[in-house]
Amino acid sequence: MNILVLFTVLIVGLMNPVWADGFDPGKIYQETSPAVVLITAMDPGHHFKNAGTGSIIGEGGLFVTTAHVILNLEHGRPYQNLRVYLKPKRLTGDLGQDTALRYKAVLINYSKPLDLAVLKISRAGSLKGISPLPLADSDHTGIGERVVAIGHPEQGGLWTLTTGTISSQIRNFEGIQGKHVFQTETSINKGNSGGPLIDRAGQIVGINSNLARRGKDGTAITGVNFAIKSNVVTGWLSSIGYLPKPRVAKAAPGLPSRSEPEGAGIVPVPSEKPKQGKLEDKLRSKKKTTQEPKFSTKPRPYRHKNLFQIVEEEMEDMMEDMKKGTRQEMEDIKTGTRRGK
Repeated sequence: MNILVLFTVLIVGLMNPVWADGFDPGKIYQETSPAVVLITAMDPGHHFKNAGTGSIIGEGGLFVTTAHVILNLEHGRPYQNLRVYLKPKRLTGDLGQDTALRYKAVLINYSKPLDLAVLKISRAGSLKGISPLPLADSDHTGIGERVVAIGHPEQGGLWTLTTGTISSQIRNFEGIQGKHVFQTETSINKGNSGGPLIDRAGQIVGINSNLARRGKDGTAITGVNFAIKSNVVTGWLSSIGYLPKPRVAKAAPGLPSRSEPEGAGIVPVPSEKPKQGKLEDKLRSKKKTTQEPKFSTKPRPYRHKNLFQIVEEEMEDMMEDMKKGTRQEMEDIKTGTRRGK
């Protein structure tokens, strides 16, 4: 009888990798996705220009994303009109319903060389009950470690979950001093930019930033994506006066202690002096794994232009209401019946 029970447990463990090594993407998603936000950027005329993902990292509505989500790259300046969308308690697949919790966002600071930005939700009270995501010590994250990404890939679903592993590490990515990244085969696409790469302990180990799609000869590239290491994020936040919450430095449960020497698996990139851009205008104040990435949410396709259209219509309605109010005020003044008199 004992042999039968042992055999059954062994078979179940082999068939269910979540049980086998303690990595549970569904549980990680449930615990962390409320702190992941959708971000949209508009020009002065309230025309939508870009969309991406961000993570709430501090009390008071602070969240981090990549700078290219909020920058007008043509002019090298940030967009002035930014919005952030909170995840509803239940995703319905209806774009209007799933983006109902929308608020204005204020850009606090950004770094073009590091491709990082920190913003604040204008109504921090709306975050009640949402736990910020802690930034891990990325020095404790090794090659082969399983991770998840949460974001809003274009033509995919909102708050989409994908899984994968850390494939490699690269220092001074793109020749930028101090911009250290993880390479991962976790599936990310346009719209995932700025979103978190999360370990099994529910901590941010990286901010998804770049993806490779074609080689110089035009050959398609798959499973080569990059995330800015959390230690880079922490260092930058500290340099501008925004200290994140203390991090948990212990190894994630279920993982063996690291035995690889310091620097193992790090791919050196020739460094060159980065362009000295402003750190930025203060505003207001391959190892390729055989495992294929998995999409773990039901497909709810959306296109950025559809999202833009919904909010653009909302803005037009607001402008029309304001015009009507102004016309009424002028008529009241002319007739001497202004409100309050």
